[in-house]
Amino acid sequence: MGVAVAAPQCSGEDVPVRPEGGIRIATFNVSLHRQGAGQLVRSLATGKDQQARAIASVIQQVRPDVLLINEFDRDEQGRGLQLFLDLYLARGEAGNQPIHYSALFHDAVNTGVDSGVDLDGDGETGGLGDNFGYGRFPGQYGMALLSRFPIRRSRTFRKFLWRDMPASLWPRHPESLKSFYPPSTARLFRLSSKSHWDVSIDVKGQIIHLLAAHPTPPVFDGPEDRNGRRNHDEIRFWADYVGPIEASNYIYDDLGERGGLPEGSHFVVLGDLNADPRDGDSVPGAIQQLLRHPSIHSRNIPTSAGGRRSSTKLLGINEHHRGDPASDTASFSPQASGNLRVDYVLPSKTLSSVQSGVYWPERLSAADASVEASDHRMVWIDIDATRLNRD
Repeated sequence: MGVAVAAPQCSGEDVPVRPEGGIRIATFNVSLHRQGAGQLVRSLATGKDQQARAIASVIQQVRPDVLLINEFDRDEQGRGLQLFLDLYLARGEAGNQPIHYSALFHDAVNTGVDSGVDLDGDGETGGLGDNFGYGRFPGQYGMALLSRFPIRRSRTFRKFLWRDMPASLWPRHPESLKSFYPPSTARLFRLSSKSHWDVSIDVKGQIIHLLAAHPTPPVFDGPEDRNGRRNHDEIRFWADYVGPIEASNYIYDDLGERGGLPEGSHFVVLGDLNADPRDGDSVPGAIQQLLRHPSIHSRNIPTSAGGRRSSTKLLGINEHHRGDPASDTASFSPQASGNLRVDYVLPSKTLSSVQSGVYWPERLSAADASVEASDHRMVWIDIDATRLNRD
């Protein structure tokens, strides 16, 4: 079994070349979402979408071998993603070399899918808050996995019901402690606000499970904290999935197969998990379910010089944050949440991480301005693939 070793962090100013035998795994919330179905496809088809060009520039600079993209609108034919690959990533932006991915996973998500019931408790059905995941149309804020390695298998958990998680943080009215949702709603309420994916890639004959998700933000609710509690349990899902069999035996996928990962599996949890270890509005301990998990290597925290500089420049609520701003991965309004660490790439302890970083240059030149095309920054780690077969 591979042993996790100490990893130097990248400042975010210059992305180091991956070491020989290393593979780079990254997550990036690209904010490539639009207000209506088909709008992103039409914009990308011009080949001139400025935001997409900037996002492509960041990807081409960091050059991950495996990349999870959050907040990329999904259309049924997958045309938007293919346009992004062909007209943006495959064309060098800002002097960068093109980048190509041979394997893709771009499955359905819960955003914009009408539940048919009153999920948000406002007395009406058919509103945005009544979708299984908040969105104006099916596929808004979708996800995509891009890989240079073959995809061997996938499991999705989009339809897993929240009520089927034992000892969940199912929301209740704070005064009466009665369920916030009626029984009829509980029978169909899906846990995942987008989806949870286990996508297996083949790296030199060894399987690495990519565990991808994008839990709901822990805000936009009331004193019942329904979104905060859902965020907590969406994160807990992966903690249970990679845990011992007694923790994961309740889990079932969209095809009815039960259980989590076999003990000793190589895996990486990645995505915009919308939870900071010390700041923000998430339920206390939400992200610690992963950061303190006995099977996860989380000591090597990706950092950037740009995150630290941004925090001191914007001030506002950032002045009162307790976490290290160098580890922040997103820049929100300083009058609201401020800068937070919400994006993660967390390898199993069976993998050896050799370096990591957040792509957030300290001083933005004209060429670096592409980093601000999204309110999130790319987070990456390099895994030593030469140790994969040392089980």
